[in-house]
Amino acid sequence: MLEPRFIKAYEILKEKFGYFPFTYENAEKVLKVKYENVAEVLSKLVNAGYLEKKQDSKDKRKKIYRIVDKMEKINRLTKDKLISLLKQGADLIRTQVDYKVLLLFLFYKAISDIYLKTVEKLREEHKDLDDEDVYILANEEVLELYDIENNKLYTWNNVKNSPEEFINALNRIVELNRGKLEGLQELIRRTGLPSLFENENKYIVQQLIDLFSKVDLSSVDYDILGDAYEWILNYFAPTKAKEGEVYTPKEVNKLLAYIIEPKDGDIILDPACGSASMLIEQYKFNNNVVLVGQERNEVTGILAKLNIILHGITPSNAKIFIGDSLVNPKFESFLKELKRDKANKVVANPPWNQDGYTEDVLKNNPKHSEIYKYGFPNKNSADWAWIQLINYYTQEKAGIVIDTGALFRGGRERAIRKKFVDEDLIDAVILLPEKIFYNAQAPGIILVLNKNKSEERKGKILFINASNEYINHPEIRRLNKLSDENIEKIAKAYKKFKDVDGFCKVVDIEEIKKNDYNLNVSLYVSPIEEGEEIDLKEVYNELNKLHNEYLNKFEVVKSYLEEINKIG
Repeated sequence: MLEPRFIKAYEILKEKFGYFPFTYENAEKVLKVKYENVAEVLSKLVNAGYLEKKQDSKDKRKKIYRIVDKMEKINRLTKDKLISLLKQGADLIRTQVDYKVLLLFLFYKAISDIYLKTVEKLREEHKDLDDEDVYILANEEVLELYDIENNKLYTWNNVKNSPEEFINALNRIVELNRGKLEGLQELIRRTGLPSLFENENKYIVQQLIDLFSKVDLSSVDYDILGDAYEWILNYFAPTKAKEGEVYTPKEVNKLLAYIIEPKDGDIILDPACGSASMLIEQYKFNNNVVLVGQERNEVTGILAKLNIILHGITPSNAKIFIGDSLVNPKFESFLKELKRDKANKVVANPPWNQDGYTEDVLKNNPKHSEIYKYGFPNKNSADWAWIQLINYYTQEKAGIVIDTGALFRGGRERAIRKKFVDEDLIDAVILLPEKIFYNAQAPGIILVLNKNKSEERKGKILFINASNEYINHPEIRRLNKLSDENIEKIAKAYKKFKDVDGFCKVVDIEEIKKNDYNLNVSLYVSPIEEGEEIDLKEVYNELNKLHNEYLNKFEVVKSYLEEINKIG
């Protein structure tokens, strides 16, 4: 239920703009007198279906809002309603069906509905064209769901009633969209979807199909579709973390975006992109960027591709590669297509303490002598292999989420770390709170690399101890979470580059050298422990009372001793 204050804001906007489009700046002028956080108001109204948000056709950086009338809102599928539907789906599958089936169905239904809505629009615009020509145009605008060769349409509604047709349709869509959906067939195979239609779980799958068939996803904004997709990833993350799957919390991705600050035209790289959530958060910060990612796991890589499509990011603005970045950085070919050899910014949460990457393995990378020029780490942890790879492909700035041990371990890691410090590549080290990662209780850190340090930052490293910057996770009791206020405080401290007692400190590199290149944050700044407030008068009275009791007892004991002496 939307709070009354947001309903009031809706009424103010409706009275001012009617059903004409308006920008954030227009809304701010109208609402800022009564509402301190206009961005929050607009976000709430969009998510509740009271406002429609679209990209400005002339300036992609701007968002255009429009009032949704009440009758339209009644029939509109909001973010809350969609999440509610997905919760029903999650309850259906429980532990019996791979959760990725839910992701697959959301993607297929959404793309099918968007495709059919596009067909309707094209029919209105091109009344002289027959259905086949309209389908061909829709293929170009969305994805190829019309098979020209076989004159067949593969949308959800066309195949939902036939298990065999359903699987055939998905496989054919992969073939029709070569270059966009590689790996989708492997995802279908890994989820066991074909056999699910035949074994004891067929009723669950049919219920899932019936559930998704009830809704039309064509009118849902890409932002909401993308958030729904990530809701599924987030919902199952605690369970899948136990099986080794890694999912970076959304708020950590958001913090990285504030630190990295993607600018217009930037190329943003993530060489260990997982489901691409970190890259997508950079895109939300500034959608005039190009995203490049690589993921070693084939299934996770296709989940990343689907995630990007459902966020409405065009293929020209994003490219995901499958492969091991440490030994075979395939993304380099795309950088060359863009006439670049490095990305402007790099973000990543690579696997922590990954073993097996010995010198012999890393030498399989054709550019190993350039990338790993500071040295090869030991076989028990590839943390500093990842940091070197990221540093090599960074033109300006990088944000790396990594294990705290990378800051102080000795041996080969210390030798590599020393060179990073000596060459003034490290801009900041941010200690995160514990229990915010689904697969690790330990606190991680964000290591910020900066190749364009301002004069005030040169020869120095900022240490931020954000170990106390968290709230209790609202849904998972054993976890903590960064709030918007926590994120803002950390990001502001990074930008200001000033000392704050108990929170952050600017440290000269010479001091770090004296500490044997130890970058452990708590060595340089520790939170101020909040002492208990003491009432001196109350303490005095208590001590005085104890003192008087002592004197009374002393006199009693003294009298006993005197009596004993007399008897003796």
